[in-house]
Amino acid sequence: MLGPVLKVFKALNSNARPWQLSLGVVFGMLVGLTPLSSPHNLVVVFLAFIINLNLGLMILSFAFFSGVAYLLDPLFHSLGYGVLTAEGLNDFWTRFFSCPVFLLGKLNNSIVMGSLLVSLALAVPVFLLFNVVVSQYREQIQARLKKYPILGSLKIVKLYETLMGGRS
Repeated sequence: MLGPVLKVFKALNSNARPWQLSLGVVFGMLVGLTPLSSPHNLVVVFLAFIINLNLGLMILSFAFFSGVAYLLDPLFHSLGYGVLTAEGLNDFWTRFFSCPVFLLGKLNNSIVMGSLLVSLALAVPVFLLFNVVVSQYREQIQARLKKYPILGSLKIVKLYETLMGGRS
C-alpha cells in the first residue's frame, strides 16, 4: 500500500517535466477507462513507449481508473447505446461499420463506445488539472518538505527500501 504512494512522490520529485507526468496519467486513464481488450489500447501503449512520458504514473493511473471504470460501466453502456442508436447517426454508423477495418475497433459495442467517448472528453481536463497539481506541488509543498533534512535527503524512502528488501 505504501509502495504506490512512494512511487508517486518519487515521480513528483523527479526531474521530469510536469507535462510528462500529466501525459502518463492521461494515457493510463485512456487505457484504464476503456475495456482492456480494445484495439485502440494497443495504439495508446505503443505511443506511450514512443513519447517520453512517465510509465510508472501511467501504470498507477491505469490501475486506479480500471477500478473507476468498473463502477461506471452502466453509465458507459447508456452513453454508448445512445450514440450508437441515435436517429441522426444511423446513416453514418451504417457506412462506418460497413468497412471491416472499423469493425476491428469494437466501437459497435456500447461500453467500448461510451467509455472511449468519456475518456477522450476527460483527457484534456485531466492533463491540465494534473499539470497544475504537479506545478503547485513543486512550487509550494516540495520547497517546504526540503526544510526538513530527513525528508529532503529521502531517508524515509531509503529506510522503506531497506525494510522491504529492495528498491521501490
